[in-house]
Amino acid sequence: MDAGLAVVLAAVVAALGGIIVAIIQMKNLAKENRSDHALVQKRLDTVIDMVGKQGAKLTSHLDWHLTKEPKDQKVKQVATRKKK
Repeated sequence: MDAGLAVVLAAVVAALGGIIVAIIQMKNLAKENRSDHALVQKRLDTVIDMVGKQGAKLTSHLDWHLTKEPKDQKVKQVATRKKK
C-alpha cells in the first residue's frame, strides 16, 4: 500500500469514527439536557410559588397600613396627603 493512500485511509476512518462518536454524544446530551431543564423548571415553579405567597403577604400588609386609623392628627394628615 502506498504511504499517501494509507494516510488518506486513516484520515477517513478517523473522520467517520469522530462523526459516529459525535452523534452518540449528541443523543446523550439531548437526554441530559431534557432532564436538566425539567429539574430547573421544578425549582422555578417553587420560587414562583414562594414569590407569589410573599407578594400576597405584602399586599395584605400594605392594605392594613392604608386602612388603619392613624392615632394622632399629624400622622393622619401625612397618611391622607395626596401625591402631586
